Amino acid sequence: MPEVVLCKYCKQPIAKESDEYIVIEKGTDRFPEALAHVTCEQKRPTAFVAFDEWRRILRWPSRS
Repeated sequence: MPEVVLCKYCKQPIAKESDEYIVIEKGTDRFPEALAHVTCEQKRPTAFVAFDEWRRILRWPSRS
């Protein structure tokens, strides 16, 4: 059975062959890579951008 990758924001499947997507977080041995549709990333509110960057720098796991 093929692996289904979901968008981090809208939780809809991403077809890597046909959909436009971006890599939000690179995959590691502990966490899979996080992908998002380009349109979902553009619609995302930017109120907590600094907090997201700070969390990414400190490598806190996302709870979504």
